[in-house]
Amino acid sequence: MLEKQFNPDVLYNKVVHFYIDKKGYSKEKANEIAQSVVQKEAQRRICKNEKCKHFSHDHIRNAETCLVGECDCQEFIK
Repeated sequence: MLEKQFNPDVLYNKVVHFYIDKKGYSKEKANEIAQSVVQKEAQRRICKNEKCKHFSHDHIRNAETCLVGECDCQEFIK
């Protein structure tokens, strides 16, 4: 099963609107929080193998094999 591709723009917009609409934060504060959340989520989805560094959606989840042809990564490292 392949993981859904990470779209930082969609996440960013959802977080900004949540904090402005639901929490009543200023635009600046909501943008600051959204940037932090997107950075954290992107880092969480990157393989920690020094030779790989591809996103988790570039790996086959059940075999943990990287889908990028010229990559030697044999497992997704969290």
